[in-house]
Amino acid sequence: MRRTLLFPVILASASTLLMLAAWRGDAQRGNPPGGGGPPPPPVPRPLPDLTPDQLTAFRAGAKEFTTVETRADGLGVVFNGVACAECHRAGGAGGAGMDLTVSRVSRIGGIRKGVYSDLAELGGPVIQARSLREFFPDCPVPGEIVPPSADFKSHRITTPLFGAGLIEAIPDAAILSRSGKVGVDGVQGVANRVLNPETGLLEVGRFGWKAQHSSLHLFAGDAYLNEMGVSSPSFPVENQPQGKPIPPGWGGIGVESDGTDVNLFTDFMRFLGAPLPARNDSVQQAGARLFDQIHCSACHVPTMQTGSNSVAALSHKNVALYSDLLLHRMGPALADGIQQGQSKGDQWRTAPLWGLSSRQFFLHDGRARTPDEAVLLHDGEAAPSRNRYRSLSPPDRRALQQWLSSL
Repeated sequence: MRRTLLFPVILASASTLLMLAAWRGDAQRGNPPGGGGPPPPPVPRPLPDLTPDQLTAFRAGAKEFTTVETRADGLGVVFNGVACAECHRAGGAGGAGMDLTVSRVSRIGGIRKGVYSDLAELGGPVIQARSLREFFPDCPVPGEIVPPSADFKSHRITTPLFGAGLIEAIPDAAILSRSGKVGVDGVQGVANRVLNPETGLLEVGRFGWKAQHSSLHLFAGDAYLNEMGVSSPSFPVENQPQGKPIPPGWGGIGVESDGTDVNLFTDFMRFLGAPLPARNDSVQQAGARLFDQIHCSACHVPTMQTGSNSVAALSHKNVALYSDLLLHRMGPALADGIQQGQSKGDQWRTAPLWGLSSRQFFLHDGRARTPDEAVLLHDGEAAPSRNRYRSLSPPDRRALQQWLSSL
């Protein structure tokens, strides 16, 4: 697929949003970006001990990750972003989102004839809120809106990708070893089984808010389709805006990407470095002990291990992600009704906590602005731990908050 522009994206303020808008417009018209555009994000840190060939693949993937998609490249008539780094940018390319506009999307779902539906006939499951009308005023298709008839509507913020290759390298057996087992406080996580469209098999999910993707390659292909409207061999069916046919002349002809871009995006994520561990001083140690004492670690398992891997940098490594990668019932206040794979409407994957220090929004929809707010909004299986957190003395609560904010 032809590329016309390389320019990394990071947002930090309203003024930067305005500069980004001008940059997008220049990019779509094929012009060089205007002066004074957004500053580039910090250079992503790859995993240590990569081979020269793996470093080359990582750098090529980073270039793809920050490349602006244009109409000529296959950018969909409706989309949510024009570059991966437009949303993944907190702490550098590959990070979480830094706003609740561009970096937050909407999913919809409903019950039709007694069965859950992604509501594709209404534009689901992902609403693409932007369209080529931003760059081409004669485009007849506006951005999609959440249809009033959708039973379930859910906001989703951008997740960070640091250390994603290590998460992928954790064996299925390690995830399944905890699935279905009843632990402290009755906590019982379950693995999500999701369909791999490339093999037709059910696999253990591990990526996404509901562990709806089993591999980074599928995660990448899904993002290209549902966030940028670019189809690929793994996801060949182009999205129809609001469920209606694309007007002649505004859609792609066949599959827009031959899969090369998805492979590059996958390489970038697979070789992207993990968040650095928190410093090991007395305050941090106290916070970690409190985290375990109130049983937050029942779901946010501090460490998992990768298995044997053809990539030495991913083989037999400790992964300090603070997650069991399982689905847990989180109560009605956090339920969104959306089902993905075998997940239910009130189930969420235990969010990894590593890299928490670079994030500005928490929980699936970004409603929490601090780790403290996020903990207090936990419910369902997490209610006993949340209540213990509420009961901590002010010094202990501050110590735990400081530790969480340092991850």
